[in-house]
Amino acid sequence: MNSYTGKLLIVDLTTGKVFDEALNENYAAQYIGGAGLAARYLYDAIDAQTDPLSPDNPLIFMTGPLAATAAPSCGRFVVAARSPLTGIYGEATGGNFFASDLKLAGYDGIIVRGAAPTPVYLLIRDGKVELRDAQHLRGKTTFETGDALRAELDDQKLTVAAIGPAGENRVKYALILSTNARAGAKKGIAGRCGMGAVMGSKNLKALAVRAGATKIALHDPAAFQAALHPTTEMLSDDISTQIWRSVGTSGSMDYLGLMGDVPVKYWTQGTFDYASISGNTLAETILTGRGTCHACMIGCGRKVARAAGHDLPHAEGPEYETLAAFGSLLLNDNLGMATYLGAQCDALGLDSITAGSTIAFAAFLREQGLVPASALDGADLRWNDPAVASKLVEMIARREGLGDALAEGSKNFGARYGVEHFAVQVNGMELAMHDPRAAAGMAIVYATSPIGASHNQSDYFMIEISGRVLDDLGIGATERFENAGKGAPVAKHQDWRAFTSSLAQCHFPNPPVKNMIAMLSAATGYDVTLANALTYGERMMNLKRALNLKLGYNARAAEKLPELVLRPLADSGSEGHVPQLEPMLREYYAHREWDWETGKPRREKLLALGMPEIARDVWGNPGK
Repeated sequence: MNSYTGKLLIVDLTTGKVFDEALNENYAAQYIGGAGLAARYLYDAIDAQTDPLSPDNPLIFMTGPLAATAAPSCGRFVVAARSPLTGIYGEATGGNFFASDLKLAGYDGIIVRGAAPTPVYLLIRDGKVELRDAQHLRGKTTFETGDALRAELDDQKLTVAAIGPAGENRVKYALILSTNARAGAKKGIAGRCGMGAVMGSKNLKALAVRAGATKIALHDPAAFQAALHPTTEMLSDDISTQIWRSVGTSGSMDYLGLMGDVPVKYWTQGTFDYASISGNTLAETILTGRGTCHACMIGCGRKVARAAGHDLPHAEGPEYETLAAFGSLLLNDNLGMATYLGAQCDALGLDSITAGSTIAFAAFLREQGLVPASALDGADLRWNDPAVASKLVEMIARREGLGDALAEGSKNFGARYGVEHFAVQVNGMELAMHDPRAAAGMAIVYATSPIGASHNQSDYFMIEISGRVLDDLGIGATERFENAGKGAPVAKHQDWRAFTSSLAQCHFPNPPVKNMIAMLSAATGYDVTLANALTYGERMMNLKRALNLKLGYNARAAEKLPELVLRPLADSGSEGHVPQLEPMLREYYAHREWDWETGKPRREKLLALGMPEIARDVWGNPGK
């Protein structure tokens, strides 16, 4: 198989056996790699009875067909399993060098099954695979684990994907973090959906991989280079490349705040001193360097050696989502403390979006008098008190006191006191730090995302607010407050992001669409064209919908927006607007050819996408 290694590593932690399995070529041809391929394998492995934290829930690591090649920013890895936070399909992506090193070690992906009786780690090096005891690593942070394994194995070329205490303690939103000792390497965070909790439930502390000598054969090297060269030239001159490199993802904080896109005081306030926590301020004050992932021309990773009096592990700094979650959402204008809080989450193994959101939710409930003082375990929760937030981050990771309740996420925390409706979440996942009142299309994105309210399934706000159109795909500019006519373009944008997530490509670069498609075609030999690329993405989105239906998903009950984001903010850049979800959803369903009452993709649609086995599962055999 061109651009693939052609094999997966199967790890059975219950028996301790590891073995190779040929990659399913039909699955790869239909779902390409990354998130699409991981979801297809997961579809076969789980059902509604699968407990997310049981040995029966497989944890799947998948690379893309362009990993370990020169294709720009296509070196991300995907982790998939049933999410313990949401109960539906879970997917997280991370950068660093884990995907490229795994592929060069000979594997397109890893499927982890079962659970070990005691903590172990997986070592892939020099053509050998083995499970080793990890009891001495228990309690170590993600960064400490990587350092410890590189030291004890005397191998600084190991890339290590690890969980921290939060994963060990099965915090529902624990992450997996990849580190590498290369100078200038960026941390790789697979943050959302609680994949670290699944890893912890399996007693798997880490995966350590050393790149081997596997050769990645391309179908047509000349055609690949012909598409690559103008792409790299364009990206080096692209304004977005220059912005992300200079000020990181949080460099957009000031502009997005002006537009009303940045949530403030748990989504209830419209203004904030955004400059106090922006990437521009960070670059002018505490930034010490940049970090990069495999084949990346941007280097958006922020290096910060010290913040708010704290030495930071591996000098890792924050991105936009973290600064918003621990900054404006908590009314915290202390950039140093917001940076430190993000570093705490990375080290302890917590998704910073969910951690910041859940702490802010608790502060909101306390201010509104909606929870008894006894429920807060003595914590003096106030706005703009990052010291208390720091204590809570530690308590959450270790499930101590109030932290044990907050470790379940905001939906579950609210449900304890009958105030679940105030939690800003969809399907159990906290909204990303982009307000649908400022960009109406994000209302559809959050409501229909297969993993809950994530912007990684579609960053449509970039179309509405930043004008980052995709004319080659027929996804043009739209008015950000407009509701009518949003269903089809949002669906198309989701399909495109499903396609790029199968590569697996970072969202931040802005390469020409036709060149990326040409590179994939040249690498694999697949007949992927500008005319049919979205069809691949559409197939993946329909697969994920079918998987959620298999897990008991109820679209009519699930696809709604939280109450607080349906309240207009007159003093905001959103200008008092609120999205009208139902008419947009009806347009979306019509475009997708999904049944409104059941949420099911129509049989004819699934058959047209070449998914007869999925059609049988969703609708049964014809004539019955």
